[in-house]
Amino acid sequence: MTHTTDGAAATATDVAYERLKRAILTCALAPGSELREAQLADDFELGRTPVRGALGRLVQDGFVEVRPRKGYRVTDLKITDVNEVFELRSLIEPAACELAAARAPRPAIEALHDLAHAEYDHTDPASYEQFIVDNREFHVRLAVAAGNQRLARSIRTLLEEMQRLFFLSLTMRDTSSEQMHEHHALYDAILAGDAPLARKISADQIEQSRRRVIESLITGFGPASLGASATNLGL
Repeated sequence: MTHTTDGAAATATDVAYERLKRAILTCALAPGSELREAQLADDFELGRTPVRGALGRLVQDGFVEVRPRKGYRVTDLKITDVNEVFELRSLIEPAACELAAARAPRPAIEALHDLAHAEYDHTDPASYEQFIVDNREFHVRLAVAAGNQRLARSIRTLLEEMQRLFFLSLTMRDTSSEQMHEHHALYDAILAGDAPLARKISADQIEQSRRRVIESLITGFGPASLGASATNLGL
């Protein structure tokens, strides 16, 4: 009986964790939002105990912070954090694209055609999440095709951490055509086996993505709330 109860509690906590994490990543729970266990339990139709467990895990993940005597809060998005994750992305993702162009089997790249050509509708926020997932899988599977599982895991972890940045940037202005062009050009370069071009396109694409994210954060929250200054915006 104990095992059944523990198992049920663990499952309920997992469900609560996934629901709350998704709400944070899609900005349904916006950066800086105050979180109350009772309110979250009501809003998401969850028990208080699973919510408490889920919040503890989200604190460990860095998505939520504890405020003594005040409960919990969704962590803010800071320009310094944005620059750090994009700096890391610029170090590993172009390398993955270069390696894929140089040594991935052509059938493995051709199998990624649909992911590379995934689209979203700027007027339909429901399409954003699938586009972000498809984009992540494209880059992860490129690293897999290049034969580097550790690189693939690093890219997956980084892009998952960046998901709410991407989601916010998609909501601010319609850059769908621009992003489609970037993805198609990258896919074509890798398929052609042009490793230097694949690296360059990837690096340029990451810089454009960084600018879009920072612009969307400034538009949505203002420089002051992001801890931003003229020198660290990098625009």
